[in-house]
Amino acid sequence: MNILLFMSSGLDTPGPSYHLYTALITDLVKYGHHVHLIESHSTGINPDCPDALKDLPNFTYETIDIDVVAKKAFAKRYLVGVKYCFKARKVFRKQKDFDVMMIQSCPWAPFAVTFAKRLVRCPVIYNSQDMFPGSSIANGAMPKKWMQTVFYAFQKVAYRRADHISVISEDMKHKVMEQDVPADKISVIVNWYDDQAVKEIPWDENLFVKKYSMSRDKFYVQYAGTMGLNFDYKMVIKVAEILKNEENIVFQMIGQGSQKDDFMKAVEESGLQNIVFLPLEPQEMVPHVYSACSVCLIPLPYGVIGNSVPSKAGLLMACRRVIVTSADEGSDYNDMFSREQIGIACSCDDPEGLAAGIVRLRDNPELREQYADNAKRYGKQYYSRTVNTALYEKLYRRIGSRRG
Repeated sequence: MNILLFMSSGLDTPGPSYHLYTALITDLVKYGHHVHLIESHSTGINPDCPDALKDLPNFTYETIDIDVVAKKAFAKRYLVGVKYCFKARKVFRKQKDFDVMMIQSCPWAPFAVTFAKRLVRCPVIYNSQDMFPGSSIANGAMPKKWMQTVFYAFQKVAYRRADHISVISEDMKHKVMEQDVPADKISVIVNWYDDQAVKEIPWDENLFVKKYSMSRDKFYVQYAGTMGLNFDYKMVIKVAEILKNEENIVFQMIGQGSQKDDFMKAVEESGLQNIVFLPLEPQEMVPHVYSACSVCLIPLPYGVIGNSVPSKAGLLMACRRVIVTSADEGSDYNDMFSREQIGIACSCDDPEGLAAGIVRLRDNPELREQYADNAKRYGKQYYSRTVNTALYEKLYRRIGSRRG
């Protein structure tokens, strides 16, 4: 098959898409397909073509220059995205004899899908990684009702014109169906961890443990990742306040993000001594970081689940770690933890439940080990690269067979 991929950003910019697309392209080529990637060039932090893809046979790529815009500048980012789509029209016109095309989700998707359908003339899959405008509404970035109404209506253009839609969770599938999309037009394929590279790192070999002289006598409750609008730092403070007299429990907050300064200021004002801030580590250190924690805390604001998914869940399972999380009550995401016995999930307004769950896991190492074993098994079965790139390959074959 000839497969065309259109990214909403580019591999030159660090982010979750980097490892996902690198792995997907590598595996599709191994399956015997030709893959052509169209991506943007903006920050230039990474090469446009990673070393892992450079010498792949049957892989080609081209870039479209766009401006670098701060994440908080929504209007400017949107206009740059629309301009990117209009520039892409010239590139789309050159694409011939592709069996299927996948477009990565973005706020300007209606333009991308419309241009692709008119110019590339092959079945188009819209890959929804982050629901728009739902995610922006849930995290408070789009409070104005008129904007919400306009963008919901506009986004339906992409859903309607795409031949198929792939989403990354069952909760997200339900959200798309609420936009009048039939269930048989939607496939669920989750974001994966690389089971060829990510694994638990023993304590005595762990470089992150050694770097910060971590103690076996401490119970580390860790969050490692982006401290942005989808991260409920106020929940962390509430839970840490409840557990402030538990001397061996340390809240280890690792990373950067738009809310980190507010988070650090709030911790300083609270006088809490059990929250420690550490800088983001390089990508190759991820297994070491996750393997160092006793449990991982993922605090999500209300409404995030269904519009987005925490990408670190699968990685933590690969590192055999138990997750304690807060998210929408009744969501498939929350139910997964009790159903599979892999962690503890509470509602977004239940810091007492999270605190009790942390203490329970600390005081019951046998239970923690049982959950950790279950998490590793479930993660390999459901969140691994091997499973999910194969699902994409099957989807491309199925949708691509409609051509002509």
